[in-house]
Amino acid sequence: MTKNLLLILTILTFLSCGNEEDKMIYKTKGGEFASKPGNFIADFPTEPNYSAIDNQIGLDKFQIHLFRSTLGPNKIFTIEYLDYPEYMINSMTDAQIYSQGVTNYSNKMDKAFKLEFQKSIEQHGLSGHYFVLNLKQNAIEKGIKGHIQATLFRKENRVYTVTYMGKDDKNVDPFMKSFRLIK
Repeated sequence: MTKNLLLILTILTFLSCGNEEDKMIYKTKGGEFASKPGNFIADFPTEPNYSAIDNQIGLDKFQIHLFRSTLGPNKIFTIEYLDYPEYMINSMTDAQIYSQGVTNYSNKMDKAFKLEFQKSIEQHGLSGHYFVLNLKQNAIEKGIKGHIQATLFRKENRVYTVTYMGKDDKNVDPFMKSFRLIK
């Protein structure tokens, strides 16, 4: 009985491991990281951790999928995406979604950061919206350093937010500019 139980547990362990592409995030042959369920590729500087956050708007429940890579406490590279209910997002234009996203993000970070710059962009065939938040004087006086760069992209009912938060770093531009969808 014990041998049979051990054999069953061993088989289940091997089956649950799967291959690399079954994971939420995996390293590509080119050294970037990709997510098949997220349908994206990006040049994170280190392997990102994945987490899912339950969220709700009215009666609609959905998850925010979060991929985060850090280079110490002051350099955070993040991609998050969420799939909105179709009836909710189909009634909005890309410009409305991006405007609301920038406003929501700016309001969330309002105590320490202020919106400094924003523009529409094209990146790897995707139309999106790029924006920058810089520290407010009160945060600078407390010794906080850094800034936030973010880009919003929409593909059907999915909205992606690509974000860097922290001090200047050589990995920021490669990360921000590398985000693309898997074909």
